[in-house]
Amino acid sequence: MRLDKKGRKKLAELAVNGDTDAFSKLYGEIYKELYYYALANLQNAEDAADAVQDAVLDGYMSISSLRKSEAFDSWMFKILVAKIKQKQKEYAQRRSNLDYINESDAIIKDENGFERCEILEEFADLSEAERLCISLHCIAGYKGREIMEITGIKDTTVRSHISRGKAKIRSKLFGKEVT
Repeated sequence: MRLDKKGRKKLAELAVNGDTDAFSKLYGEIYKELYYYALANLQNAEDAADAVQDAVLDGYMSISSLRKSEAFDSWMFKILVAKIKQKQKEYAQRRSNLDYINESDAIIKDENGFERCEILEEFADLSEAERLCISLHCIAGYKGREIMEITGIKDTTVRSHISRGKAKIRSKLFGKEVT
């Protein structure tokens, strides 16, 4: 059962004051969204798990710097975005050092060993900004203004990225032309 806003705010206040159980409960509320967001952006299950782990560790170590207790989720996503960008830089560096791209690096397998679903495959064809905005919106459930606060991208541009990205995915999945 998910906590209401008041309960989450109280837990965040306790976590800021050093209560590790409160931080753990807050993490328990958003871990799936964090993971799926990272997975959609990194296209690799292990790297997604690593990015989330790094973000949670950073969040735990710096929880005392959280200014608004009601902003815990967006604060954690902001940390995760930085970790994802760091991983993407590592990818770019790795690719520039290699003459080829190993096909297995692009395959995501779920916990049962099955290949990723079609929709995640379509994320690879989106621009980084579209992928970032769509995954925050569709996977994590954030609104345009919240995405703007997390990413630093203008609100109107966020909505444009979401709309354009969804149209591209729809086109690939259902064969309809993007207008």
